[in-house]
Amino acid sequence: MSTHLRFAPEILIRLGEELIPHPDLGVIELVRNAYDADATKSVVQLHNATQPGGTLVVEDDGDGMTAEEIREGFLLIGRSSKPGTPDSRSNRRRIGEKGLGRLAALRLGRRVELVSRPRSEPGVEHTLVIDWSDYDAVRSVEEVDLTIASRTTSKAPGTSLTVHRLKQGFDKEQMERLARAMRLLTGFFNDDETAFTATLVAPQFEQVSDAVNRSFFDECEYKLEAHLDEQGYASTVLYDWKGQVIARGDHIDMAPDGRGGRLQSPLRYQAPAASFELWMFVLNKRSFELRASKHRYGDLRPWLRVVGGVHLFHRGLRVHPYGDQGFDWLDLNLLRARSPELRPSTNTSIGRVSVEDPEGLLIPKTDRMGFQENAAFIELREFARSATDWAARERKRLRDGERFGQPTPTRRIEPAPAAQRHEVSRDSTPEAGAKELVTPELLTLMPKLPAQCQAASLPVVPPENLFYRSLATAGILAVALAHGTADDSKADVGVGDLAGIAARASRAESFRVEALDLNEVIGHALGAVRPQLEGRGIALNEELWDESIHVAGSVSDLEAILFNLAANAMSSLVHAGDLLGERAMLVRTRVDGDHAVVDFSDSGPGIVDVDTVEMWRPGVSGGRSKGAGLGLTVVRDAVADMCGRRSVIEDGDLSADAYGELGGASFHIRLPLRLDE
Repeated sequence: MSTHLRFAPEILIRLGEELIPHPDLGVIELVRNAYDADATKSVVQLHNATQPGGTLVVEDDGDGMTAEEIREGFLLIGRSSKPGTPDSRSNRRRIGEKGLGRLAALRLGRRVELVSRPRSEPGVEHTLVIDWSDYDAVRSVEEVDLTIASRTTSKAPGTSLTVHRLKQGFDKEQMERLARAMRLLTGFFNDDETAFTATLVAPQFEQVSDAVNRSFFDECEYKLEAHLDEQGYASTVLYDWKGQVIARGDHIDMAPDGRGGRLQSPLRYQAPAASFELWMFVLNKRSFELRASKHRYGDLRPWLRVVGGVHLFHRGLRVHPYGDQGFDWLDLNLLRARSPELRPSTNTSIGRVSVEDPEGLLIPKTDRMGFQENAAFIELREFARSATDWAARERKRLRDGERFGQPTPTRRIEPAPAAQRHEVSRDSTPEAGAKELVTPELLTLMPKLPAQCQAASLPVVPPENLFYRSLATAGILAVALAHGTADDSKADVGVGDLAGIAARASRAESFRVEALDLNEVIGHALGAVRPQLEGRGIALNEELWDESIHVAGSVSDLEAILFNLAANAMSSLVHAGDLLGERAMLVRTRVDGDHAVVDFSDSGPGIVDVDTVEMWRPGVSGGRSKGAGLGLTVVRDAVADMCGRRSVIEDGDLSADAYGELGGASFHIRLPLRLDE
């Protein structure tokens, strides 16, 4: 007795519903099918789809399918008809595989209607209806008969697929995922030539498109271009912000010897030919404005949030999840921790790896989540990583050349910001605009403080607390500067600098509790310590919110927060020496709901030898610290002043990460916004 394999209807659930983790992936597969059919456009519509029972419609103007192609292609799950004809009519390299993604989209609803008008049969359209309930009453899928009906039509060639009675609604997150995937599918680099557009009829798609279309590519600080030829040999070029070549590399320059970091003649990459482009940005408002850009700096970060990261384009279309938020497949963020000033992150760069792969060496995963990590994919990823490593080495070479006075004419050297140095002179007078030399005796006397006319919305802070906290901060910072001078021969701290910093503690006007412009106060405070940081080779980066942020408090409290965190970072960076590579600090302000947020990060060794819960208490310090353990206590109390309560640690208004954005310590301060300003 002869027999054959049979499949229970449950196999449709396993292959269609459980194999694909997100419904938007199935929809994207239908759009990719339209691309393979030489369509110039594909339109996706969702009707009443926020709740179960809605309708999904995907239409295109492609070549359509004959009845035979529907039977032998569309309905044949698990085998692609495309390997034998890898190129479409217009010479597009086909991207479809085994139909599992298509099955996932069809299983989103309870009834499917396919209408296709083949270009090869003008005036004819073929229809197919699949009612999934028909499979509930049979033992095997072969028992259900499907009928392809044909009729005349006057419509142009193309295909329309409608999924009725959706089993689940598309919630806000799924709609945003689908909108981003649709908009980014065909590229967003202003030079895409796919002759294909994919559109989602939904407000989310319009919002994503608006963000993407702002296009800041011409605002990058550096651009990296790398190429991998068909023989597996690589080459690379690094451009500056003006588009001028500042470095070139050959195959031997890109691939280091893993046995010791020394370069040798490497083996060829065993990957399909590819190109890699990476645009690297410096998120610094002052640097941005120096270029007289036509764009708004405030739009740069939202644009990078949508398109940032390195995307992979296979045969002209983007492949999920490479470049998705949180999917750092080149480990840019991990590598950046080693030298944050020289390496990009997924938040400060946008890139694409483009590959045609005519031999089909890259094999999609069954769940449509990227490619299998076979030898070809691993080598392709290594090629892109090696290119970023090469760019980091070249940027270091350029930086060191500038540091030691070697000319690098194609590199932009920004003017240093005006440092707020306080000149000290015996003949100076306050009326002449100079600061008097402040002696220890003067620092022990409290100045006449301004009367506190507290509004109901302003925190009540005893003025003597502000004064003594400010004095403590001046002493802590002075000690940090003095230790830094002893430990680092590059530093140059004069008596005038120390006196100027101490003099800030005696300014009566800084103790007034009032509405403050957060960015303005932080900018002035950082200007006071910038010369000391730069004198120690510490790069200070500011990313201040592009609009004014108003909070309630005193200048002295805000300065106490900034100066103590700067002193901590300075001490840790100086102590670490050159072991951690580039020395850097980052201060960022932003708005989160009804709170202003200040993020302070450094590239030091992180928070070590101290408990992150206990470190806010007075006298608690790390084993390597030379301080008295008062700096973070001052920070805690100052934040408590501005929040109007003492429980800022427990409430999350003050928190720290042992290893943050730049690889070292990272502190986060949340302050109530004054929304009436």
